[in-house]
Amino acid sequence: MESAIPLLVVGLGNPGPKYRDTRHNIGFLVVEELARRLGWSFAPGAGRWREAAAPGGDGALVLMQPLTYMNLSGEAVVEWGTARGMPVEPQPTLPAPEEVPAGECGSEAAPIPEPARWRPLIVCDDLALPLGALRLRPRGSSGGQNGLASVIEHLGHDDFPRLRLGIAPVGESVPPADWADFVLTPFAPDECEAVADLVARAADAVVGCLESGPEAAASRFNRR
Repeated sequence: MESAIPLLVVGLGNPGPKYRDTRHNIGFLVVEELARRLGWSFAPGAGRWREAAAPGGDGALVLMQPLTYMNLSGEAVVEWGTARGMPVEPQPTLPAPEEVPAGECGSEAAPIPEPARWRPLIVCDDLALPLGALRLRPRGSSGGQNGLASVIEHLGHDDFPRLRLGIAPVGESVPPADWADFVLTPFAPDECEAVADLVARAADAVVGCLESGPEAAASRFNRR
């Protein structure tokens, strides 16, 4: 994943024991699995997040859990960047046509530089996918996932990779009226094996994304 800043992997979820084992918190489980593999521990960050990184290392990779609750996840992501000296840059205002400076030969307009962007890898649940499904994408809309929507809103763009993990019952549909309550329910006992397998594969997909980029990793890991 191309980036000039520390690689940030954000697992979305809700803080506190009340939400620990709920479907909405599978993003937390994935970054915790990555920390376990690396021998790292989560600790309070400098703001509304917990983070894990190599002890005494250069901080090239950071695992993060927002503590803002799901719908405000983007606030914690931006706060983390600001604390690292990487505030979100405002989008440039395009000048009116007559104000666009001409190029060297007067035939082309001078290019307007794109704003600096940093691109975290977001790991989150997805009620549109059945349990066990995994979808890695390099960019895109929120797809109705409120935490992802908050990150897009606060970063000001959707040009960052996201790993969606299915949490819907296999072979069943959840009525829209029940979505808000359903994502806050624990997985059923007979789903636990599938959850453990999904978390392990998701951790593998994150490693693949960091090593070879989201497109290459998606071709390896995206499946039902």
